[in-house]
This record gives sequence, C-alpha cells and structure tokens, in this order.
Amino acid sequence: MALLSGGSPRFELDDEGSYLRLRWHAGIVMELHDVEASVSAVIAMSPTCKRPLLVHIDLVDGISAPARDLLLEETCSSRTAVLGSDEVARVMTAFNYRAATPSRYFTDEAAAVQWLISGHAERVGAAGPGSA
Repeated sequence: MALLSGGSPRFELDDEGSYLRLRWHAGIVMELHDVEASVSAVIAMSPTCKRPLLVHIDLVDGISAPARDLLLEETCSSRTAVLGSDEVARVMTAFNYRAATPSRYFTDEAAAVQWLISGHAERVGAAGPGSA
C-alpha cells in the first residue's frame, strides 16, 4: 500500500496481482500534487510494464483543473476503470473519456475488474479465466 507522504494520507494503492487498486480518501478535493503522488506510486508498483488500474472515486468532493489535466495526459496505466456509486461521480469524472489510455466509468466493481482483466489479457496475448 502506498500513501501520500507528508500530512494525512489522501490515497491508498494496493497490488491486486493482475491490476492495481487506487482508493482516494473521502472528502478530499484532488489537487495536482495528489495526482502526481499517485502516478509516482503506480509507476513504482509496476516498474517493468504498465498495468490496469481500478480507481475508487466515490467519496471525493472534487478534482482541481490542474489535477484533471494531468489525469488526461498521464499514461501510467494500460487502462483505467473508474468506480463510482452514482451519477455525481460519473459527472465529476466525465473528462476521463478523453484520457490518453482506455478509460471507462463503472458503478459495479465486478464489471470494472472484468473489463480491466480482459483488456490486460488481450494486450499480453494471454488467455484469461473462462477463455476458450
């Protein structure tokens, strides 16, 4: 797990094997330094190749314009599934559809993970669970 250094932690990053899981903490407005720290943590956890990333965005209060711009430009993951619980989170992350890597919004975690893993298997040429 990686935490933002200095002050209180604003995200957690976990290695789930075939993908990474990034959880933003409740009540924050994501700022540029937060996104920079999360990108550095993602790269550190996958130094040899880019991996899929599941991002929990549910309880974030907002995203600053500079943070949003970096999220659009950054390619630290092979694809990104943004997981939220409602339309507010969907609207807050609508910019994500213009991201440099494949990105989708989900309200169902199982569907998000399946999308991440299926894309990873296609990219590396490996057959995933249940594949023929």
